Amino acid sequence: MNRILSTFESLAEKQSGAYVPYICAGDPDKEFTIKLAHRLCRAGADVLEIGLPFSDPLADGPAIQEAMGRSLAAGFKVAHVFELISSLREDMDIPIVLMTYFNPVLHFGVANFCERLASAGGDGILVVDLPIEESEELENAAKASNLDVIRLVAPTTDGTRLDLILSKASGFVYIVSVAGVTGARSTFANSAANIVKQVSARTKLPSVIGFGISRPEHVRQALATGASGVVEGSALVSKYSDLLGSREDALEIVEQHAREMKSATHKSA
Repeated sequence: MNRILSTFESLAEKQSGAYVPYICAGDPDKEFTIKLAHRLCRAGADVLEIGLPFSDPLADGPAIQEAMGRSLAAGFKVAHVFELISSLREDMDIPIVLMTYFNPVLHFGVANFCERLASAGGDGILVVDLPIEESEELENAAKASNLDVIRLVAPTTDGTRLDLILSKASGFVYIVSVAGVTGARSTFANSAANIVKQVSARTKLPSVIGFGISRPEHVRQALATGASGVVEGSALVSKYSDLLGSREDALEIVEQHAREMKSATHKSA
């Protein structure tokens, strides 16, 4: 069994949901990213989602756009993400999923990209702007490299399209809780419950809710829908982005926040 599914099975046995923090690779540099990843792992992260910086991140809101801008301005390149993941794999066992836009993958070479990701120690790939109808090359390359292809399901996804997406999914299903871009929100989208219900009726894959998750109460509300876990991105990035002048303080604040978020994933919390 692969690392992602075994993690979710273990969590289910423990009556716990998954906490999946997102971090932008190279923001503001590789060294900080590595320290941040280890702090999140120490705080209880179950799966790590690493974003590959891209110059035109249309699915992302201001916090992640700015993070990607800082990374690119510092000279972060596609090849650097494989070095980063390889460094983390030296002493990190949790699953690592790479979130990316398709242009860098295509430019690098789809098969080569997947081979390098798997060789570095990645477990899955999430390409946010690649339509299901145009993803056969990625599917084949990922399968050849034993990578899970994480699929997005949105509030606007109808039943027929949902069936198609789920038939091509592996690892877990990423449920977008709201229409729009990533970003911290003050309230949890109750409409996510209906999406989780539809997904659960069609697949045995774990479902993870993202977009807008920023507080422990959001975690509890998400898990109450029947979801298997949550992804937190923009809120987490915002926790450290204003404190980069004092990086140790930034890391401490992120770690404490991550502990609170992970604590909320326990069903008795």
